[in-house]
Amino acid sequence: MVRGNGRGGRGMGVRGGMGRPPFNRPRVLMLRPPFDLILAEPAFPRCKPAPDDSALTQALLKRHAELCPTPAEQSAVLSLVTKLQTVLDNLVVAPGDFAACQLEEVRQVGSYKKGTMMAGKNVADIVVIMKTLPTKEAVEGLSNKVNEELNKLMRAETPSTSVTSACHERGFTVTGPSAAVRVLVTTLHQNLRKLEPEVSSWSGWMFY
Repeated sequence: MVRGNGRGGRGMGVRGGMGRPPFNRPRVLMLRPPFDLILAEPAFPRCKPAPDDSALTQALLKRHAELCPTPAEQSAVLSLVTKLQTVLDNLVVAPGDFAACQLEEVRQVGSYKKGTMMAGKNVADIVVIMKTLPTKEAVEGLSNKVNEELNKLMRAETPSTSVTSACHERGFTVTGPSAAVRVLVTTLHQNLRKLEPEVSSWSGWMFY
């Protein structure tokens, strides 16, 4: 009598017997989509005509037009933001003799960046990340430098146009004839341990 070579006797070369599938095979999970009345709308015709929402649509469009800034407001903010971004980018790349602070990066943030600016609020936001510590003297020096360079650009286009700059606890604000930009000053995260409470009151501020 000759026995098979495999385990389980003659003809059983596969574990579990001839012709039997292997055990512990993972089952395929078949997910059936839930019934959606919106997707199956053609199968359920309406019993009455659809309501007329034209009045609601017109009211929403009117309110949207009231909330959105006018083209003149958008143009004023865009012009000031573009010039201020140019001045700050130049201070990042080529600061020259400016030694009040060192800039790491400049970012646009807020409602203007996201396209959600409302009418009557022509204010944009820019974050300036410093390499050095954001002391009061550094912020004031940056504010004065930005004000000086920005006025040069403004007067090159329109001699009678000028901007002003005022410091506050978060940085400084550049105000033009019909728009303003808040410059929010912060610093790198590795400078957190170097901050001194009597020099910089930066509790609760963001670090990058």
